[in-house]
Parts: sequence; structure tokens; C-alpha cells
Amino acid sequence: MGKKKVNLEEQDSVPENETHPGAEKRESEGPQPDSSLETIEILRREKEEDHDLLLRKQAEFENYRKRVVKEKEELRLTAQASVLEKLLPVLDAFEKGLHSLKAAPGESELEAYREGYELMFKEVQSVLQKFEVIEIPGVGAPFDPNVHEAVVREVTTGHKEGEILDEYRKGYKLKDRLLRPSQVKVAVHPAEPSVAQEKRQGEEE
Repeated sequence: MGKKKVNLEEQDSVPENETHPGAEKRESEGPQPDSSLETIEILRREKEEDHDLLLRKQAEFENYRKRVVKEKEELRLTAQASVLEKLLPVLDAFEKGLHSLKAAPGESELEAYREGYELMFKEVQSVLQKFEVIEIPGVGAPFDPNVHEAVVREVTTGHKEGEILDEYRKGYKLKDRLLRPSQVKVAVHPAEPSVAQEKRQGEEE
């Protein structure tokens, strides 16, 4: 009986600040600051960064694709132009031959030659049209140094300044690419007398 009494006294003498086993665990399981909002914000920022990166990569790829398409088109046009330029003198020869044969109608042999020239001329023209070769405007059109080559200048007042009066060789373009310029005669107005010339003329009179 004495021993049991001692144990009860020892239990009563336990310090108040001594925690019971498992008490610390129960306290840690209590309400803690909610970090879910912070996690959501981090995920949201990562998503936006990934989305921006994806948009940049898509834009870079689209620009690369357009550049490749443009370079391929330039190479294609360059290759076509090099071949089509060689056809132009052939077209000139057929056209000149056709015009010369038209000057002697009525002869059956010459008529056969004329028909042959006309057929070949149209065949070459059809090839050029297939590749969208455009004839540069000639007689009556205004002179354009980008597509015309003035081989003769005629002083006249009967035409507009820079009007093309005659065409010695036709020019052609492949879309926006110049295959060869037109060789033309251009109208120019007489130069107006300068002040010094007018003064000298007045003194002579």
C-alpha cells in the first residue's frame, strides 16, 4: 500500500510545463498558414511564361517559313529569267522575218514561209505567256528609265516631253523582274533660251 501511494505522489508532482507524449504532434496538426494561393500564383506565372515563349517560337517559325518561301521564289524566278532571256532574240528573229514576208504577198512559196514564221512566232509567244512574261509598253507610252533605253532623242514640239515615238527593240518583264529594256526613240522639247542668250540677241538687234 505504501508503494502505491508514492506513485500517486510522483504523478501529482509532474511539472506543469512538461508536455504529454503526442501533444507536440497534435499542435503541429493544428491550423497552418494556407500556401495554396502562392502555389497557384507561381503556376500562373509559369503558364504565362510558357505561353509567351510558345508565341515567340511560333512567330520565329512563321518568319523563317516566309523567308524560305521568298528565297525559293527568287531562285525560281532567276532560273526562269536566265532561260527566257535566251528566247527573246528568237522571238525578235521570227517577228522580223514575219514582217519582211508580209511585204511580198501573193506568192505561194513566200506565203508558206510566212505561215511557218507566224506559227513559230506564236509558239514562242505562248511559252512566254505561260511564264507570265509581260511586254513593256512602247510607242505612245511615257519614257520610263527603269524599263526603257533611249537610243535616239528627237527634238519636237508636236509630242509630249518624254513620249516614245518609235521602238527599235521590244522590252519584256518577268512579273516585276526586268528581262531586258525597250530600245526607243524619245521626244524632247527644244531647250528654252537662257537669259544670257536673250540678252545677247537683244544687243545684236
